[in-house]
Amino acid sequence: MNSLLKLMPTMIHLAGDNEEVREQAAFVAWRAVAGAKLAYSCVPFRLHQKHLVIAVSDKIWQKQMQNLAGEFLFRLNRVLGAPLVTFIEFRIDQQLVLNSRRPDEKEIEFQHTAELTDELRAAAEQIHDETLREQFLRTAAKYLERTEERPGD
Repeated sequence: MNSLLKLMPTMIHLAGDNEEVREQAAFVAWRAVAGAKLAYSCVPFRLHQKHLVIAVSDKIWQKQMQNLAGEFLFRLNRVLGAPLVTFIEFRIDQQLVLNSRRPDEKEIEFQHTAELTDELRAAAEQIHDETLREQFLRTAAKYLERTEERPGD
C-alpha cells in the first residue's frame, strides 16, 4: 500500500485536470492518513474545489476531528504531493458512516452487558441523549470484556 501511496502524486499529475481522479485520490489519502480505526468512523464523502467533506457519526466525532483538521490537512497534502485539499469539513451523517461499513462491521455484540454495575446504569440514566447513553453503556461493556481478556487479572 505504501508504494502505491508514493505513486499518488505521479498518478494525479498524469490524469491532468480531472476532478474525479483528484477526489478519489483524496479519499485514498484520507484512509491512509486516518488509519483503519479512524476511517471506520470518519468517511470521505466529497471533494469539491479543494474542500474535502468527511462524514462523521455524531457531534462528538465532529468536534474531535475539527480539533485535528490542521494536522490531517498537512498529512493529506503530503501524501497527495500537492495542496489538493485546502479545507476539511466534518459533516454529521451517521447513516452514511454506517452504510460505508462492511456488513460484518455494522453490528458489534458485547457479551458483558449483564455485568454492568448498578452504579454505571444509574450514571447512564443521567444522560438525556439516547444515542450518547447507548454509547456510554456499550463502552463500559467493552471495557469489561477487555479487562476479562487480559492475562494475569
